[in-house]
Amino acid sequence: MADKDSFRQGGNKILLAVFLLFSSISTDAQTSDSKKKAINSTAEIVSVILTSSYPEIKPKKIHYKTFDSDTNFFKARFSNARYLTFQKMRHLIYVNPKVFSLGAPKKGVQAIVAHELAHVWYYTKKNRFELLGLASLLSKGFTRKFERKADLEAISRGYGEGLIEYREWLYKNIPQEKVPDKRKNYFSPEEIKLIIKILKTRPKMIRVWKKKVPLNIEQIRNTI
Repeated sequence: MADKDSFRQGGNKILLAVFLLFSSISTDAQTSDSKKKAINSTAEIVSVILTSSYPEIKPKKIHYKTFDSDTNFFKARFSNARYLTFQKMRHLIYVNPKVFSLGAPKKGVQAIVAHELAHVWYYTKKNRFELLGLASLLSKGFTRKFERKADLEAISRGYGEGLIEYREWLYKNIPQEKVPDKRKNYFSPEEIKLIIKILKTRPKMIRVWKKKVPLNIEQIRNTI
């Protein structure tokens, strides 16, 4: 009986191991599928936005990768490897698949992609030595200006309402202790609404704000 019990226990362990192995393979396949869908969806959105709003950016220079985060869903970078080896520059759009699984609004996703493309546009205008200045992103003050200026670029190209939708969704889908930083580094819905209202009667203000980026709602009010 002892031998039979040992055999049964051994068999159960093997079955459990096989089950866990196939569960892992299935999960990995689902994860891989989720990443592919996120990249394909993002590439489609980028293609539409480049055609309608950023014709100066060449689509072939943009490549896509995924990343994981609880607070960020898109980011734009340039290829460090190509930068360091003096190859033709390549720009990267990173997408967090959660932005789709968590149901971010379509108009909001388009707007935040337009924001990231504002960064790409910035990179394309700079030479390698000027891009060294991006090390300043380590500075919180520079980050605020850099991100808010990208917001202004997206707003000037018609994505203000979408940014409002995205930020309202974002604040509900990240850890609440991170929301104050988001409101500080990017324009809040209240600030964007005020900017849109002002631009309806004073469209040239966008040039003023791009030169001196407002860091809070009071600075927006004080420039009119």
